Amino acid sequence: MNWLEFALNHVEEPCSLRVEAPGRRPVPIGPCVIARHDAGTTVLCPPDTVAPPGSRITLPGGETAEVVAALHMASLGTRLPAHQQLDVVVRPATPGPCRPRSTPRADFRRESRRK
Repeated sequence: MNWLEFALNHVEEPCSLRVEAPGRRPVPIGPCVIARHDAGTTVLCPPDTVAPPGSRITLPGGETAEVVAALHMASLGTRLPAHQQLDVVVRPATPGPCRPRSTPRADFRRESRRK
């Protein structure tokens, strides 16, 4: 069984992603499987996926992720066909609010002049 057959027959929701490897144009890849777990997020992709550490991935929900480790997994006696495993750090789809200042800049200038 190859990766495409596995993903389409044994995974509830395979998805497509966009990968931008350093020095390359963004390309769609898929079908992929996204596994979120306590230790982070892992993306399983077709075996010919090129996404070295430092690559940026856009997930289906609009979140971006950075590849921190990439490993080609051969089937070698496992139940999974050959595939590429990407360990990623996910960033939120929209940036969070900046940390609010305790005092506005103008007030800070006045206070520093008084001292």
